[in-house]
Amino acid sequence: MLDKYLIKNGTVMSVLDEICRKTDILVENGIVTKIAENIEPEGAEVFDAEGMYVSTGWLDSHCHFADYALGKGIDPVDALLKQGVTYALDLGSVGPDNYEEARRLLRYTTDLRYMSYLNIAHLGIGGAANHMDFACPQDIIPERVIEIAERYRRELCGLKARIDDKFCFDPVYVMEQMRALADRLDMKIAVHAPRSRIGIEKLLTYLKEGDVLCHTLAGNSDVMKVIDEKGNILPCVLEARDRGVIFDLSHGTNAYCYETAEAAWKAGFFTDTVSSDLHGGNLHGPVFNLGVVMTKVRGLTGMSWNRILNKTVAEPVRLQNITGKALEIREGEKADMTVFRIENGAFTYPDSKKELRTFNEKIEAVYTCLNDKVYVCRSMEELQ
Repeated sequence: MLDKYLIKNGTVMSVLDEICRKTDILVENGIVTKIAENIEPEGAEVFDAEGMYVSTGWLDSHCHFADYALGKGIDPVDALLKQGVTYALDLGSVGPDNYEEARRLLRYTTDLRYMSYLNIAHLGIGGAANHMDFACPQDIIPERVIEIAERYRRELCGLKARIDDKFCFDPVYVMEQMRALADRLDMKIAVHAPRSRIGIEKLLTYLKEGDVLCHTLAGNSDVMKVIDEKGNILPCVLEARDRGVIFDLSHGTNAYCYETAEAAWKAGFFTDTVSSDLHGGNLHGPVFNLGVVMTKVRGLTGMSWNRILNKTVAEPVRLQNITGKALEIREGEKADMTVFRIENGAFTYPDSKKELRTFNEKIEAVYTCLNDKVYVCRSMEELQ
């Protein structure tokens, strides 16, 4: 803990617009007390951000850390806070039968700010027979979902299910159950279906305004692609976006394909939000961290860093019922900042199909400032 620290000579990059400005930021007892040029240290610990950028703390709107407390998932300190992320959404790692245990072990033992989606499978990810989420109808216990969702409504964004065949015995049954539960609870839903046989056109009929389609650019199932064989965006996708369905990137191990993402971009479509789907199985590739995901988006699309940060931080807050996340750095408010560098060079990363592409810029977190703590971030070399 630091009583007083100063971020010196950084350029503040807004996540709300294209504005950048060079300034110093003084934090005392966890509160931003002054934002101005040429602030004198006066006993503060100084972090020199010359040549670096500062934004409000990064948000990862799809990752898996709630089950870390149960011996799985990613360490919220090493994998998130030490990678520039100050706020995250756990996307249904646990279900109604283990949500409270995970909450007890995690919620008051980490500085990471977070909300969750509740998996409607009673034991969450991989808790059913043969490591499935839903091996049979009995893996959904509606009264338990309702009980836990009602009890912890203020910290839940919605309900979640994975409906690929690997995880689910019947995607239609599970979607109908989740839709009915969400309507009864007046909650949103998020669905994982990049390899589901249900097909994107049918799946989208279940989704309403504020619901999330994860892994939009996976490209590993013809029936789940957002583009047709001629490279056009499917009418059902455009109609769903018009009615407020959220299309998320959620990179993951098997759910982000350069070819599909590039084709969608050329057709005028990209995801509404950018997230990592970081978990224990992709921490050392192909995801690595949220910065690498943003680097891939920049390299593929040429989108400005401000706009990428907008899709990563601001848009999830606006669209997904996220509370308590600062979108601007302001005097008088708790410190919530990421200090990062943008480097030029040659940086090669794989997609989920192991295709390698080399990009000429990368974004990498250097410090994460949250209240009265400053975390020194790990470099990519340390992640390898």
